[in-house]
Amino acid sequence: MHSPRILFHFVAGRSARRYKIPMQVLIYQDYIHNNGILWRRLSVTFGAGNVSYADAQDIIDGALKTADLLVMPGGADLYNCEKLNGAGNAAIKTFVENGGCYLGICAGAYYASAQIEWGKDTAQQITGARALDFFKGTAIGPIYDFLEDQDINKSWKNIAPLKAETQQTAFYEAGPIFTEGHNEAVLARYGIEGSPAAIIACPVGKGLAILSSPHIEYSQSDISRITYHHRNPSYDWVSQLDGKDLPADNNLWQMVCTKFKEHRQA
Repeated sequence: MHSPRILFHFVAGRSARRYKIPMQVLIYQDYIHNNGILWRRLSVTFGAGNVSYADAQDIIDGALKTADLLVMPGGADLYNCEKLNGAGNAAIKTFVENGGCYLGICAGAYYASAQIEWGKDTAQQITGARALDFFKGTAIGPIYDFLEDQDINKSWKNIAPLKAETQQTAFYEAGPIFTEGHNEAVLARYGIEGSPAAIIACPVGKGLAILSSPHIEYSQSDISRITYHHRNPSYDWVSQLDGKDLPADNNLWQMVCTKFKEHRQA
């Protein structure tokens, strides 16, 4: 009687992760902004053991070699520029061009666009080119329709209407609209005049970049988690936002994550 033969097949690199190895996710860490809600959402979707943080030096030192998805969260993109311009951006571009995935949320979406226009003609104006250049157009924000009193100096928080396969809503906090007619596929639009692009997907070499203006990681219970009365002149504005206005099943988040999983299996 012969013993059954057991065959082991080892495949190196990203091709190995196409099989049963879970997606490995890195959240960019700038030590300025709190990404706890994002970590919670990614952990539910991909498994807590498969989600970790990487700062600029980690990325420069090769942290992306074992990653499938880099998430560039909300915050302020000038901090990203300061730490990543040069070697960091080169590592990110190589990672995505070779088949990796990039999710840019709010500031992370501005950062991956060819050009940004933030607060144009105000004291807060930030404009210029960005090195990643995953989206070949311009990210323009904020969207004044969603600001408290349409004033850039007041709260940027709101719950914004969107149009995807079905009517949706998502948490907004100063994200951009995306000019169209470049290399993007529009996944969702804002439900305001002109129906501007709110979430886009861009092919980048062998990889995929998805840029989301709204914070699609937020769910119904998260608005109250981030709302404080202490030293908050916009408390009345923010406290009237009802998390129940967000979809219970977080469809936009699921749609985006599914696209990354499908890309990985392709």
